[in-house]
Amino acid sequence: LDPLIEKKSEKMPAYHSKYVGTTAEEACGCAILPLKTKTRGPAPPCDEEEDIIDEVIRYFRPNCLFRNFEVKGSADRTLIYLTLSMQQVLKECERYKTRGEAEKAVHAMIIKQFPIPGGPGWPLGGMFPTPSDIQEGETWRLYMKQAREETASRTLDVLFYPDGSKNKFWNSFAKRKFMGKQL
Repeated sequence: LDPLIEKKSEKMPAYHSKYVGTTAEEACGCAILPLKTKTRGPAPPCDEEEDIIDEVIRYFRPNCLFRNFEVKGSADRTLIYLTLSMQQVLKECERYKTRGEAEKAVHAMIIKQFPIPGGPGWPLGGMFPTPSDIQEGETWRLYMKQAREETASRTLDVLFYPDGSKNKFWNSFAKRKFMGKQL
């Protein structure tokens, strides 16, 4: 066969978290990774230059082009959930022209109660294991609440320029669905 045809048939891999394989506390199959945040919650403080939310933002645009994502560890599940959360923030901000309006809408969206794995309304099916007990489910919810708040804040930073106008290159990804799913 022609080498060009063989190359086209190879699958492009999605971008995985650099935290895959590291030891971290887990809840519902997700790694409880350190975050650079001032928001209170169960996440340990991050000493590194980059945390999982920086990875989500960096890999968001290329990963949105994939319909499949092979989970290689608990950090990938965290990456998946936060990528879907970022997609939700971009979708919510799509109809607002100014950062102030978008911040209000996103804050209202983030503080709403959201389902946990295995619970009613959980959109990701069996990709995430259900919590073994109430404590694990609550730990997952508190961590993801903290991570979603920080993800939303940083997403607004990349979506809006300092003068308050929208970055059209980020805004164009509001319509794309990562893995064909949404929260």
